[in-house]
Amino acid sequence: MSAHAAHSGHSAEPIPRYWLYGEPPAMPELRFVHIETIPERMRLYNWEVRPHRHDGLSHALLVTDGGGRLTADGVEVAFRAPALITVPAQVVHGFRFDPGTDGHVLTMSEGFLAGVLAAAPEAELREAPALPQAWDLNAGSDEAASLDRCFAEIRREFRAHHIGRASAISAQVMMLLVATARLAADRQRDEAGRNGQGVSPDLRLLARLRPMIDEHFSRHWPVERYAAALGVTPGRLNAACRRVTGLSTLQLVHARLMLEARRSLIYTSHGMAEIGYALGFEDPAYFSRFFTKREGRSPQAFRRAHGDGGTGSSLDGNGLDRTGGGSPQ
Repeated sequence: MSAHAAHSGHSAEPIPRYWLYGEPPAMPELRFVHIETIPERMRLYNWEVRPHRHDGLSHALLVTDGGGRLTADGVEVAFRAPALITVPAQVVHGFRFDPGTDGHVLTMSEGFLAGVLAAAPEAELREAPALPQAWDLNAGSDEAASLDRCFAEIRREFRAHHIGRASAISAQVMMLLVATARLAADRQRDEAGRNGQGVSPDLRLLARLRPMIDEHFSRHWPVERYAAALGVTPGRLNAACRRVTGLSTLQLVHARLMLEARRSLIYTSHGMAEIGYALGFEDPAYFSRFFTKREGRSPQAFRRAHGDGGTGSSLDGNGLDRTGGGSPQ
């Protein structure tokens, strides 16, 4: 895949935020997973998804026929089938597909992805989903066939109601992350690769920041410390974060804190003080104010609302995508 059209100017208009593409924003359930074919949604939008972002959803696409262009952080990159595309949460992105393009779109909440990554001992797997990427695969290769089986198995489990399907889908997503990490490593070893020039410095900086936030968010590092660890100024780091995600560095850190707080409130029986302390809040009242300001309700109210283990399009032992919603793009 070759890169085309360098950075386009950023509009003064705010970047749209969506839950489902074209619908108002909402926070996804922590264990949300959805898979559909590219035509199922793209026919509705004349094969084009305008630049937008999701606060808590990541995408992985396997293009099996056709092609198109991915736009991320103002950089446009062409792709042709077979191709694998990954877009992390919060990154501004858009697509223009050639009419008739086919393949799969896998959408995962950050909570689900974090749960899968927690079982991965290799740092490379945790870093793999942090950068928007597009890889052209060799038609007929073992790599392309393996990914096709992986997406097909996720779709099969998604539609079925068999025992253990949450674990089965998680296992296939882990294999997808392994494939992504290996493709990323191959690209790094080949600096003159056909696609590497399509990744902007801002995206690369954000890709280095995300694993660092995952490691240190509960220590409440100031922005200056993240910037120093990355070898840039706080201003440079904030500018990159805002250009790519529309959020400041501190907002990204706070989003990670909120993700972990929601997971703890839903999936553990720990008390408020214990959860707050694990997240770096020595004062339970401060944790409660922090959470309430960003969630719109107290930690206690949030836990009561999710007392059944979560509602909506959530992957759990009983069902998946129970609301019948479509995939966010």
